[in-house]
Amino acid sequence: MRQLILMRHAKSSWDNPGIDDFDRPLNARGRKTAPLMGQHLRDNQIAVDVILASTAKRVQQTLEGVRPAWKTSAIVLNEKQLYLPTLETLQSVVTGLHDSWSCAMLIGHNPGLSELASIGSNSEIYLTTGAVVIFEVNAPSWLRACTSLPWTQRALWKPKELFQMDE
Repeated sequence: MRQLILMRHAKSSWDNPGIDDFDRPLNARGRKTAPLMGQHLRDNQIAVDVILASTAKRVQQTLEGVRPAWKTSAIVLNEKQLYLPTLETLQSVVTGLHDSWSCAMLIGHNPGLSELASIGSNSEIYLTTGAVVIFEVNAPSWLRACTSLPWTQRALWKPKELFQMDE
């Protein structure tokens, strides 16, 4: 069994229009959401072998907020190619996962993550900021998992649906 978890970065700040997109930080709501999502992952006993994260600041800050609350000891691989990736890049990353990892998480950006989730589920999925979707597929390898569509969607968690969030 393979489990793939996709998480879009938490809400980012647009307060400084001169800052490069790659360097945009989380806003106050994003800094609040990330640990709440980490706690939710922990409460639901989600365990991963590896987390692959975009190197963009907002993704790194999301990861920094999620991990302590989740208390995960997963290997973290920071991947520049996950910054605003195409669907094809994401599929390549997933097929390239080491087969000893049965559960992997990607933390990154839209539109790529929502496209991958939609392809995986064979239905339209839009990942809002901070959202998590969990898929399972019975496959002996990640390569086979990517060709065994659709995947079984186990959960779709959106922060605004889980928590009282200030605007």
